[in-house]
Amino acid sequence: MIETQVRPAVAPAWRRAALPSVMAGFWPLLAGRAIVIGSLALARFLVTDTRITSAKAVAAAHAGLLGWDAAWYRHIAAHGYAATGKGALRFFPLLPLLARAVSVLPGVSVGAALLAISTIGTWAALALVHRLVLFETRSSSQALFAVWIVALGPAAFVLVMGYAEPLLIALSAATFLLARTRRFAWAAAPALLAGLCRPVGLLLALPLLIEGLRERRSVSAGGWAARAVAVLAAPAGAVAYLAWAAPLSGSFLYPLSEQLSPRHRGGVADPVATLWHDASDLAHRVHYGTALHAPFAVVLVALAIVAFVKWPSSYGAYAALTLAVALSAPNLDSLERYGLACFPFALALSSVARRRQLRWAILAGSAALLVGYSLLAFLGAYVP
Repeated sequence: MIETQVRPAVAPAWRRAALPSVMAGFWPLLAGRAIVIGSLALARFLVTDTRITSAKAVAAAHAGLLGWDAAWYRHIAAHGYAATGKGALRFFPLLPLLARAVSVLPGVSVGAALLAISTIGTWAALALVHRLVLFETRSSSQALFAVWIVALGPAAFVLVMGYAEPLLIALSAATFLLARTRRFAWAAAPALLAGLCRPVGLLLALPLLIEGLRERRSVSAGGWAARAVAVLAAPAGAVAYLAWAAPLSGSFLYPLSEQLSPRHRGGVADPVATLWHDASDLAHRVHYGTALHAPFAVVLVALAIVAFVKWPSSYGAYAALTLAVALSAPNLDSLERYGLACFPFALALSSVARRRQLRWAILAGSAALLVGYSLLAFLGAYVP
């Protein structure tokens, strides 16, 4: 009898490389969800068993994870843009399209589909951030800390709600990882989807341009073509949606102009004047909900500078451009969400917090802020 030698199965290289990053995101994913769901439970207790009777607070608490922008996404996914109204066009289509597709599964509602996509998207985002930091620094501790910062950021409750931020972070991190490893043809795919995900997905064109101009002397004609496609991918995704939406609104730029209307973001303003106004509100103890954005803006400015100093220029450029867009609005609501969605801010923080004790202190403070911001959002007092 001849015995045949059975060789042990060897996982492909990409799987062996990806598995540690996938597992690195697991506990941060669970921790973030536990904090946010606990905050939601507390908010519902406060509106049902205490004297909080504000209609806005009651509505926000009961809407829960499908409140605020998630309610728009759910309605768009369930009924389409035409049935939701012109105002819905400011929400880009990737998330509602995915939710609509998932909701065709038996027993899966649109709301459940949104929350499932949020969970999967967040896990993918954390894994990709971990892999990217490992690639850049070769430091597993720094990579893990960056993942925890994303998962427990003050605005990370939107990673638990039916928001588009989990997809945007995952797609932008994938774009960076592919561009930094010089796979520009592949980078075009997540960049295109980012342009369909959120208006700020357009901003990926700048870091891709910076990466595309590196090592110019050794690039072939085909290489230049791949780099050009990657740079144009995110704008192409956004333009495709604007072109599709134009017949519904009568204006090619309506989704962007609606976002800039006084009802929402509020147009374009001088960032210095906006910060001064919010700082003045904080000093005089008025409009705390708005004034709290001022110190956070200062932190983001500092982290953008760190990103330029400690990381390749594409990271700093992406952070600075995102911050410029966020601070150019007279209304800084959702500033913390902009900071969360731009992952280089977390990377910058990971590069300056070297000592273990400092990292624990930052994570504890960030988790405490996450509880506070989540509770305020679920009580209708903070605009996520």
